Amino acid sequence: MIDGEREISLACKHGIELESIFVDEAKLSELVSVCGETIIRLIQPVTSKVLERISYGQRQSSPVAIGRTPQTSLADLRISQHPLLLVLDHTEKPGNLGACLRTASACGIDAVILTHPICELHNPNTIRASRGTVFSLPVAVATAQELQDFCRAHDVQLFTARVDATASLWNQDLKSGGAFVFGSEAHGLGTEWNGPGLQSFSIPMRGVTDSLNLSISAAVTLYEALRQRIEASN
Repeated sequence: MIDGEREISLACKHGIELESIFVDEAKLSELVSVCGETIIRLIQPVTSKVLERISYGQRQSSPVAIGRTPQTSLADLRISQHPLLLVLDHTEKPGNLGACLRTASACGIDAVILTHPICELHNPNTIRASRGTVFSLPVAVATAQELQDFCRAHDVQLFTARVDATASLWNQDLKSGGAFVFGSEAHGLGTEWNGPGLQSFSIPMRGVTDSLNLSISAAVTLYEALRQRIEASN
């Protein structure tokens, strides 16, 4: 379920197959102007009271679409020679996942990989928190071992975020990109993310804070990688 004009327009733009779109009769022309006339055959005009009942998150007059969930595997990904990949392991909260996807889009990363996800990628709250960018990103689901094998096959360095890591994020060489792995807020990364070839790092913190929100940690890390790459190209 996709609610909101922006989210629906991004779904259309990036090839998500929609089955139907429920829209307030009084705002039908607005939606067509945003998404294009190709969606007219999918539209089912309803009253504002009906939309209020079926919408997610109390967007009373926003259109609501029903779409087919896309399936993407690691084999479907097309990454650059020195990619930036965001890996989220055992992600629990749809809002956190959506916020991570929004940052990933802003940083122009190659792909997001979910390993053993707990929450659904296309949970309505994930779509909302991502501002629809979930539809613009290549997102694959894999096991931890599959992802590690994929990175080794493509010569992509794996960086694992750990609160107790001795190496600082600021001291990592990220100019050639890499896959940045973040665990759940409740448990962090498990032992399957230990071993040769995996470089752990921590984000320096002051004060009494002992950890950061998942989406904040991902944002800090991705923007540091982006900063290094921009400086290296100048």
